Amino acid sequence: MTSQLAAHGDGDLALLHERVARARRSVVAIRAGALVTTGWVALGNGVVVASRRGLGYPTEVALAFEDGRGMAGRVIAADVGRDVALVAPADPPGVAALAARAAAEPRLGERAAVLSCLPGQSLRLAVARVCHVARKVDGQLPVFELDVAAPLGAPVLDPEGRVIGVVAAPSGAAGELAGHCVVVPAGAFQPLLALGDRPLAELRDRAPVYRCPACEEPFDVECDRCLGCGRLLPHAYPPCPARAGVERVIRQGLSTLGLIANRVRVGPRAWRIAQRPYPTAEAATQVDIEIDEAGRLLTLRAPVVGLPAANHEPFYRFLLTMNDQTTGEFRVSLTGDEVSASCVASLEGCADHDVALLIDGLVQMADEYRRTLAETFDAAPRFESAAGR
Repeated sequence: MTSQLAAHGDGDLALLHERVARARRSVVAIRAGALVTTGWVALGNGVVVASRRGLGYPTEVALAFEDGRGMAGRVIAADVGRDVALVAPADPPGVAALAARAAAEPRLGERAAVLSCLPGQSLRLAVARVCHVARKVDGQLPVFELDVAAPLGAPVLDPEGRVIGVVAAPSGAAGELAGHCVVVPAGAFQPLLALGDRPLAELRDRAPVYRCPACEEPFDVECDRCLGCGRLLPHAYPPCPARAGVERVIRQGLSTLGLIANRVRVGPRAWRIAQRPYPTAEAATQVDIEIDEAGRLLTLRAPVVGLPAANHEPFYRFLLTMNDQTTGEFRVSLTGDEVSASCVASLEGCADHDVALLIDGLVQMADEYRRTLAETFDAAPRFESAAGR
């Protein structure tokens, strides 16, 4: 994580500089499989608050702190309805926890600052105002909206540098307007936070229990619907009867690779995984998996390298030669400044082991081409797609 501060929004940022300088050390970038999100240290033992949806449903995650240190982390608790999760670091991170405001109920028009960071990116500061506050329901603190877009899990600070909430996607919240974000107030997840206020040694073996936002029954992350009330669970997408068969093939194919489809699903027709070409490989290749609207075609795509700084003409010729020598459905393409390996295959008559073989073959091809292009043209290896999904 770099120390550069990128400022966005209006207002006199000089008034916030000192408080942001203190708070920035407590903002954490989190990598959870193929997902990346933001979190922040909320307790003295180093426990981090993040968005459950931003994390997905992992057990182990990787934390990156503002000073560049990396550390393993474990998800220990979650509130699915409020979209909040707690992550315990492997060791005390040695940074101060962000203080929460005692009276965390937001006020319409109140000024706030949002701090966020993703792995490999600089810290970002957005200055905003509270533009909408929902009504209280059964005395619960209401969610509110800010007039800026912000990543899930980012802490929202008042002008005194105290946390008043976390950017999240709580269940039942109305969809925010473009350029806005929904915030869960700090007071709403204090009971969950109290569960993590223990010595780290007592938290390392904990695992979160995910409960249905409607009936509070625990659910298995592999299920699409709650077995207690039948509600579609937050991680699932509306089922499409026309694609039920091919989605089952994808699900079983991923299971063959040791992956749970619902944990890596990133869209109604898309999944994103991180797969190693061989068990001892240092880095995993990201593979974007997508089926078309009709459920007839399967598209796989994996990043390989970035465009080299020089020797573009021989580089392009080399790519054309690689395509000529590539057999089957696999191809190499250049989009923007990124070379990727891809595959488009028909799903008609496709079995689960066929999907697994295609993914495995693409990952191995991407790894081989990545090493060849890096050695021949000094092209920087890429293990993640530059384009978000």
